[in-house]
Amino acid sequence: MRFKPVVLIYDLNNKLVDEAAALLGNTGRYTSINTYNEGNAMDAVLQYDRGFGLLTNKLTCVITGWNNYKKPRDQFLYHLRAMEKKSPLRQPTPVILITEDHREDLKRRALDSNDGGVIAYLHPDTFKDSLISLMAELVDNHNPREMNQRAMEEFLSESLQEE
Repeated sequence: MRFKPVVLIYDLNNKLVDEAAALLGNTGRYTSINTYNEGNAMDAVLQYDRGFGLLTNKLTCVITGWNNYKKPRDQFLYHLRAMEKKSPLRQPTPVILITEDHREDLKRRALDSNDGGVIAYLHPDTFKDSLISLMAELVDNHNPREMNQRAMEEFLSESLQEE
């Protein structure tokens, strides 16, 4: 029996969580855990930990956004990364950000492979166009570092074009 990849979806925007979950669910390929607050999201991360948090967790991906009420360093993404950095045996969990906040400093920090390591930075109005293909690439090829590099390269080329 083969288990479906598990995707944690967390955002304060309940509609966005539900839309992303429905999109993934309609494929029949993924199981989603929908959370609407950071406490529940962190509980889900801990539930899928392996080896008392020393090994990479069993989540295939985390889909989240920015919480506009918190400072950048207090975001869920950085709490997750801090937990992961405590063990040298643990690889970072792939993260997709869906957010309206496209401040260049936040985007650069999230895409930085040493900081956020996000594999994609999507807008809520257009995420439906690419979410399924991103998940398929992640699951089939399991190349989050390459995906992060590609996302960072796209961001840098966009930044150069704007100048």
